[in-house]
Amino acid sequence: MIYPWKIKMIKPNFIHSLILIIPIFLGSCATQKTTLSISSGSPGSGYKSISSQIKLSADTIEQIEVTDNFDSQGSQQNLQRLLDKEVDLAIVQLDVASDAMKEGKVNTLLVLTQEYLHIVSKADSNIKTLADLQGKQVIIGAEGSGIYFTAKRIFEASNIEVIEIKSNQDRLKKLINDEVDAFIYVGPLATSERFKQELNKSPQLNLIPVDSSLVNYLTIQFPESYQGKFIPQGTYKPLPQLPNQDLLTISTPGALITRPDVNQRKVSLLTWAIISNFRQYSPFYPQLASEQDAKLLSEGLIYIHPGAQQVFNHGDPRVAWQRYLQENKPLQAAFIMLISTSSLGFLIRWWGKRKQNNLLQANLQTIHELRQLLDDNPQKAIEENETLRQKYRLMLIDGKVSPEVYEQIEKMTQIFSEQCKQWQEKQKELSHNQILKLMDEYSQKLPEGLILGEVQEEQLEYTHQQYKEMLKSGQLDLQTYLQMIQLTLTWTNLLSLNQSQNQNNYLSNESK
Repeated sequence: MIYPWKIKMIKPNFIHSLILIIPIFLGSCATQKTTLSISSGSPGSGYKSISSQIKLSADTIEQIEVTDNFDSQGSQQNLQRLLDKEVDLAIVQLDVASDAMKEGKVNTLLVLTQEYLHIVSKADSNIKTLADLQGKQVIIGAEGSGIYFTAKRIFEASNIEVIEIKSNQDRLKKLINDEVDAFIYVGPLATSERFKQELNKSPQLNLIPVDSSLVNYLTIQFPESYQGKFIPQGTYKPLPQLPNQDLLTISTPGALITRPDVNQRKVSLLTWAIISNFRQYSPFYPQLASEQDAKLLSEGLIYIHPGAQQVFNHGDPRVAWQRYLQENKPLQAAFIMLISTSSLGFLIRWWGKRKQNNLLQANLQTIHELRQLLDDNPQKAIEENETLRQKYRLMLIDGKVSPEVYEQIEKMTQIFSEQCKQWQEKQKELSHNQILKLMDEYSQKLPEGLILGEVQEEQLEYTHQQYKEMLKSGQLDLQTYLQMIQLTLTWTNLLSLNQSQNQNNYLSNESK
């Protein structure tokens, strides 16, 4: 470690060498390009168009270059290539990347589009709601595509079974010829030329809304992936209007993602290149056209790469003094002297940023470990998560965590807390059903005419033991446990009273 009082002891020869070397180093850094590879989509696709714009944005900054040498089926294939380290970047739907983000395998840079779910059927068919697709033939996209992933999740979440056609080829022709009943498309509003042409070719098409209950379920279960949205009336056709009214659906962000191990400076440069040219992305994200800044590109992101976060906090990663120094060589020597005296401060700031990033990764790993407790003990997961939140609140008060990092950590823990509570409610419901089932089985096992007292004590002991196990595992809270004990005793007393009355009736009939 270099202490302030020891700086003056550095040999003069070292300072002289530093003065000579650093301008040369700065000059070489300014001209040397670094390359990032990306996986996007197939030729003519929306993702390929976004990739082309990313390459143009990168060209505005001399130090960075983006290459796209792959054809892709879409989000799932892009994500897999990124995880396999075949590429440095991928364009994906965030619902596809959700699990990988939670596990810390990938980070986000920017949201480049909002992709809406479209369900297309013939206007003269009987299919008017999502439920009407039960048992029907539906084109759900090619395997490896984001359309396929989202379609599968929608039908699984709504318990609708369809005959899956895993292809996008000739989807409009097949629909018009009644070879299929509907097809699914997921993409930005009115920006896919192919999709717009399909809708304009035939006046016989209709867009199906998504039930509000399904929208609520998906946005609660996957808050980082889905939002409830409306496709405005007349978006695709003014006359006749398509849709003919504002249509409820869901959207998922289409984002640029990378791995945590990808060079932070490269990520910072590319992030800045895109942000500084954000209006060029309005064909894919129409709301950007009316915005004064690029805030929409980072809205809602929580698993952010440190390089992108640096740009969000501080702007252009290219150091201003570096450019000025290169253009004013007479000032270089004097400026290098300032560098030597401020190096300690730079190291301290660098160490602080690194420590903050490590806190983010540690929190992400802890939440991932807590998620493993959900099946066996959701209550413990909630308690551990709350302890974690309290820990970071104290660290914020003590100045050990920055407000920006604390905000990200708080978002992660809040999302996990909601997931824990939802899981616990499901477990309670399941436990209540199990208890009622035990009661039914108990009733059926009682032989006809048997006096309840002969089995009551043994069965009550067994039932109470089941409640205790559920209480210990967190499946029941204390209040519910006491309620179920009371319910069991009440039920047993009623059964005993009923059996006693039956016995009295039997004796009365015998005496007659």
